[in-house]
Amino acid sequence: MDLRATSAGALRYSAWLHAHGGEGVELQALHVIEQLDQHYAIKLGLHPRGRLISLTREATRDVLRQAGIEGCFEEVDVLPGGAADEVLDEQLLARGAAGLVVGRQGPLREGFPPRLGRVARHLLRHAGGPVIVVPPDLEEAKLEGPIVLATDAGPSSVAAGRFAAERAREWQRPLRVVHVVSPMDTGGLSFLPRPAEEGARQARFQAQRAEVERWAEELGLAEGLELELDVRAGSAIDELLAISRLGSPLVVCGARRLSWLERHLKASHATTLSSHAPVPVAVVPPEADAPESNR
Repeated sequence: MDLRATSAGALRYSAWLHAHGGEGVELQALHVIEQLDQHYAIKLGLHPRGRLISLTREATRDVLRQAGIEGCFEEVDVLPGGAADEVLDEQLLARGAAGLVVGRQGPLREGFPPRLGRVARHLLRHAGGPVIVVPPDLEEAKLEGPIVLATDAGPSSVAAGRFAAERAREWQRPLRVVHVVSPMDTGGLSFLPRPAEEGARQARFQAQRAEVERWAEELGLAEGLELELDVRAGSAIDELLAISRLGSPLVVCGARRLSWLERHLKASHATTLSSHAPVPVAVVPPEADAPESNR
């Protein structure tokens, strides 16, 4: 958390997790004093470091008290470091956390284009564990409904599938597995009669639905869960955003870990979804031995 309004949605979501996440949920609040902030603190005479940390910890607790949620956290900690995303990633792994909840900068209202902040953007590219991005204007009413898993039914979605199923079981929610079939380019089939072209499109759709069913069965996603398979055709981002607007306590997707060049040539579904969804989005990195997805 930071001490600005951009953390408001993440704090509300933490309170919701405390109330609805089950007995196994343990929340820790962590604020990072970055190198530049330490430099300003020296100029303001707030050093030595112990004094700076003490003052910041009290300010952090004040934010939680004013929000009425200090009791939701098992621990409130303040750490000095270099870049906040690097410190948070280290803490995510060192503490063995199930996930890291961060706020998003841009709300969903006119004049404020949805966008990720620097810390969230860097975490989505490099974090070693799940990162949950929460819009600052999150409405608790939007947290009703099933856990949503967006999948390409490939190896890079395996870790995301397991994470989504774990949360659905812990939170006693249904799991909705969504796979969007991209529109079929039929330019090369223009010589076919319309019924044959439509038949080819339907055959492709049914083949991908069968692939999703096999993938979900191999992962055991239905074990102890109410499972719904939602396979549809269209633009993946448009369809997933439409689903998120219906409400969900969490939309889960895998991270493709695009290179610098790939990020400039094509949009990351995970980044776009977490930038625009009105509900929390969990981006889960692939397992270490999973091949990268080209989808």
